[in-house]
Amino acid sequence: MEERYYTIDIIVTDRENAYSKVNELLHQYSEIIKLRVGYPVPEENIAIVFLIVKTSNDVMGSFTGKLGNIKGVKVKSIAVN
Repeated sequence: MEERYYTIDIIVTDRENAYSKVNELLHQYSEIIKLRVGYPVPEENIAIVFLIVKTSNDVMGSFTGKLGNIKGVKVKSIAVN
C-alpha cells in the first residue's frame, strides 16, 4: 500500500481528561510520526498538537478515527501529496 505524508492538527479542549488518552495513542502510532509539536495551555485546560506523519490511507483513517473518538478532542488532517 502506498504511503504518503499527512499533517494532523489535534485540539484537546479538555486537557485534564483527554490528554493522557491522546498521548497513549501517539505512543501507539509513534512509528509513523515524523514530527510532533505540542503547545499545552494548562491555565485554559487546552492543548494543541501538530503532527506530520507518513503512512497509508488505511492506517491514517484508523489513527485519526481513534483520536476523534476521544471526548474533548478535535482532529483535522490533510494529505500532503
